[in-house]
Amino acid sequence: MVTVAKSCSVALVEEHCQCHFAIGGFWLHDDMRDFLDQLDQACLPLVKARKPIYVLGDFTDFVAQDRETGDAIRDHLINAQKFGLRRVAIVGASSLVKLQYKRLSAGIKVEFFDSQSEAAMWLRAGEQRHSA
Repeated sequence: MVTVAKSCSVALVEEHCQCHFAIGGFWLHDDMRDFLDQLDQACLPLVKARKPIYVLGDFTDFVAQDRETGDAIRDHLINAQKFGLRRVAIVGASSLVKLQYKRLSAGIKVEFFDSQSEAAMWLRAGEQRHSA
């Protein structure tokens, strides 16, 4: 059964320049903007240090969003690139969410995974490339 109740968590793993988040449910535009602001705040130490940003998102309980909310996500991703976003690893997304996120993240290095460990390895590979 698919849940549409909103849920989220955000954590910065500063030593790996990673922002980890989990998001679930269906979000209205203003609520999504609040969540995206949480992501921005979490990444602020990396932005201030001019470090790259690698993101691991758990979309296990996330559902496809309406156009207005999708546009907010797209605009945030475009802007985040200006502040160091390098890679986004998405875990557990449904086929429909993958299709929507691919459209919203065009031009950004995004991969989809079935496990957290695979996603983390892919992010670390990108981190090693940028630090070499």
